[in-house]
Amino acid sequence: MASFHDILGTDKNTSSDEVKRRYKLLSTRFHPDKGGSKVIMQLVSQAYDQVGKGKGDEEAVHTCYIKDPAIDNYVLKIQRLERDYQQLKESNDVVKRKLKQADQENKQRLNSVARQAKAESEEKKLRAKNDELQAQLINARRELRKRWRGVKPFESASDNKSGVVLSQKVSAQIKSLGRFNARRIALLMIFPAIFLMLMSMLGKEPWLALYAMVKGPTDKPKTVVTVLAINPADLVSQQRPRQATEQETVVSAKPEPDVRIKMAQVTGSWQYRHFEDTQQPYVSVRSEKGSYIVKSCEGGFKYYRNDNLRSRRLPANMVLERRDRHFTIYKLAYGNGSSVANWSESKSLLINEEYFPNKGFAGSYNQLTKACQATS
Repeated sequence: MASFHDILGTDKNTSSDEVKRRYKLLSTRFHPDKGGSKVIMQLVSQAYDQVGKGKGDEEAVHTCYIKDPAIDNYVLKIQRLERDYQQLKESNDVVKRKLKQADQENKQRLNSVARQAKAESEEKKLRAKNDELQAQLINARRELRKRWRGVKPFESASDNKSGVVLSQKVSAQIKSLGRFNARRIALLMIFPAIFLMLMSMLGKEPWLALYAMVKGPTDKPKTVVTVLAINPADLVSQQRPRQATEQETVVSAKPEPDVRIKMAQVTGSWQYRHFEDTQQPYVSVRSEKGSYIVKSCEGGFKYYRNDNLRSRRLPANMVLERRDRHFTIYKLAYGNGSSVANWSESKSLLINEEYFPNKGFAGSYNQLTKACQATS
């Protein structure tokens, strides 16, 4: 709503002389004797009094009541004007923001155009420099060809010492490359000569050994005979001379097959099992990597290493025995995992970087001990 300052067009910083001047100006316009409104003149007079008392910020409508209906039209006009003013102010703020954003975008566009123009100019300079270097390279190659054909280069008046120095450097590099190739060929020829000299100094034996390695074994393998029982008649026959018609028959002993363990699906637990094709008992545990620790009635603990694992240096307490399918079998001669006490006193053992737990070891080992005692 309008205050007394709004009616007079003043504020709290306006001097008293200016307030009086504005009051006289409004009185000459709205005085009833000069065609003005009595109600408006009363409102102006009251506003002048209240501003002089320091109450110019109070609302004029709350202070006085005007019965003139014409004032309502002015109030409505003032309200409409205030609404229009707010709308115009908001529109003005929106336009200002858009102008500011457009200004920033324009600056960025100008900066990008400037950078692009700078990049294009630098690219042109680089291309010109590249063309110049290409021309120099072509000229240097031409002069080099002339030099190797026996024509003296740089005979014109425009030649200078830099061209001669360049030609000398190029020729020195080519000569050094030739020396390097000759040196490399000489080294390659020296090594076979040294090898042949050493072989000739050692005699015929190395040549014969090399020939035997290339050709392979020529002798037939010897037959191993196992004597199971001695016939007394054979002893008598040995005392008499052997006739030409008699023939000696040799029967080779059939080797015993190696026992094989059964594949287990359970990992991390000891199990009592029997070897394949036999009734010999054993206990074993499988690691997560597919290897086994096996204990049978004969011998100590054995490590069945899975050949699919990456090869590494094995501990010193492992003694190689044989191969079985995709396993390489090692005997644990001593140390970690070679005794029952090791497995009984620990929860798991680290053998060749594989963990083997002792879960179920006590029961499986007791069952194995009873089976071994029953078969012995």
